[in-house]
Amino acid sequence: MQRGFTLIEMIFVVLISALLSIGGFKAFESLYIRSAKAKAITDLSLQSQVVLNQLGVLVYNRIPNSVIGYDGSSSCEPIQELSSPKVVLEWLGLADDAMLREEYDGFVDMNASAKPDLNTSNILNSLDSPDINLIFAGAFDDGTESIAACSGAFGWHGNDSDLSYDFSVSTANKIQFNPGDIPDVIYEKYYLSNGAYAVTRGEHVNHANFNSKCNRSDIDTNAADFDNTLFLFYNYYPYKTPSQTYCGDGGDGNVTVLAKDVSGFQASYINDAIRISIDMNRTIRGSSSVHVSKQKAVF
Repeated sequence: MQRGFTLIEMIFVVLISALLSIGGFKAFESLYIRSAKAKAITDLSLQSQVVLNQLGVLVYNRIPNSVIGYDGSSSCEPIQELSSPKVVLEWLGLADDAMLREEYDGFVDMNASAKPDLNTSNILNSLDSPDINLIFAGAFDDGTESIAACSGAFGWHGNDSDLSYDFSVSTANKIQFNPGDIPDVIYEKYYLSNGAYAVTRGEHVNHANFNSKCNRSDIDTNAADFDNTLFLFYNYYPYKTPSQTYCGDGGDGNVTVLAKDVSGFQASYINDAIRISIDMNRTIRGSSSVHVSKQKAVF
């Protein structure tokens, strides 16, 4: 006669199976979390480096003494005089598309000069645009002289633009200041600028202005990740009349997403270099978040 399992034996079998299942699940969960963390760290490290490299190129091609920083409110300081790291960075960019094609050198010399191998008519006419201005380079190439960068030098946030000048190209292929915008003193060195740039996180952007001015219906300012998205604003012109600011500040231009999961962005000025810092965080389900922090110095 075959003996069957007793109820107690069956209960023990079920209990042991349950314990083994729980142990196996915990082991697989631990492996999954370790794998997810490693993947997230690799991904964030790569993303942060790409963003820093992109910003490094843009900031490098700057008008040196035009760079300003904000603390997220109305407190503006020239980059050389920052009292603390800032969460909004703005600068005027060089008109560098033609310069990168080696059609001109980016240096406006007020003395007569010519390069016989270049068609100066085509070059100057391509630069004869209301979006492009002559910007005084400063008494020194690094632009460290004391100037009112935030209030009266470049037109930042509705202020005057005393160090930028409209110009036109004459029939003799010469750059000339427009009437009514002629400086009292002619200096030797100027830059050509083709607009401004601003970088900040969504946390420091006015949501109403972003929705009404930035023309990006695909970006939801109410989304949970908006505040931790790093934006680049461009194609606006502070030296125009009236002065323009970036669309996230209620102004003009365009915006693009540089990166998400950005929990911190700061710009500071140390040892004659702009230091850009980025912190990135990503939450891992079932565990704590992973964090990556990187910096880049731009001379």
